[in-house]
Amino acid sequence: MSALFYIKHWEARGEVVDAVFNAAREAEDNREREYDAAIHIQAVMRGVRLRQFIKYLHMCAVRIQMAWRGYLGRKAYYRQLAVKVEQQQLKCYNDMATKIKAVWKGHYVRTRVYDFYGMKRYLCALQEKNEVVRARLREYELEMREREELERELKELEEHNNYARSCHFMVSTKVQAGVFKDAPGSFEAHINDVFLEDMSSKHKKTIWHQKPASPPKTGLPPLRKVQGPFKHPSVVYLQRHKNLKPTLRVETDFTSEDAAREKDKQDEWCRRGIDEKFAPFSKMQYSYIPSLNKNTQFSNVTYGTKTFRDLPTVSTVEASEFKTVFKSIPEFDKLGETYS
Repeated sequence: MSALFYIKHWEARGEVVDAVFNAAREAEDNREREYDAAIHIQAVMRGVRLRQFIKYLHMCAVRIQMAWRGYLGRKAYYRQLAVKVEQQQLKCYNDMATKIKAVWKGHYVRTRVYDFYGMKRYLCALQEKNEVVRARLREYELEMREREELERELKELEEHNNYARSCHFMVSTKVQAGVFKDAPGSFEAHINDVFLEDMSSKHKKTIWHQKPASPPKTGLPPLRKVQGPFKHPSVVYLQRHKNLKPTLRVETDFTSEDAAREKDKQDEWCRRGIDEKFAPFSKMQYSYIPSLNKNTQFSNVTYGTKTFRDLPTVSTVEASEFKTVFKSIPEFDKLGETYS
């Protein structure tokens, strides 16, 4: 069976070889085209990846710029806000100081310079006195009107009587009737009455000939004190030439509270015995872990921070080191140490 299969394929070897050569020729023909296509695909892919990477870098740069500009903007805003708050506080303090001074000046003027309650009592008394004077003036006005009316009536009566006296020769007699015999109002009888009265009283002045009595001269009641809230000239001179007393705003500094707080901190630091904070052993839960800088074998050079000269490597002849006459400066010993 295998022999038949071998013989069959041996006879078809020409076709197989031709097929292999044809496939190789076709592959050779398509190799350059596939190579160009692969290069093009790689170029496109690398371009896409590069553009995405550049876009990512741009986005990162924008984020960084946005964060930095936001930080700068917030910093400038807080700076302006602090200035504005300080201005508002200063304005508030100025307004409060002005209000305090206004209240004090008003109280001082009302109690010391211009006595408000005394002036009020004086005005109330003056008002009552004015009411009394007005009442008296109204009574006097009514009385004067009555007197003027009485004088007018008396004057009219006097004129009428004078006219009657001037016409006494026109009255009727027993022999001949007078001019006013038939006049209305019995004027002729009035003439006779006036003539008879004048003859009987012998020209005595009647009550309507007397001058009216003058009104009583009554003045206003005397004042109890001098009008007006006046003070003695010496007191006024002392008030005008007194020494200048600065206000609370001028006498004290605006930052006096902060300065006092800073001074208290300095005094407390001077009285402090040790700068390190006390850590009770009951709070310790873990052992001390040294830092990486101190845990390694490499460390900082002590020259310039702790020592200022090289240590001798060779032992000297003397048993003890050289001793200086003066003591070292304590400030140099603190160099490199951190203290508050």
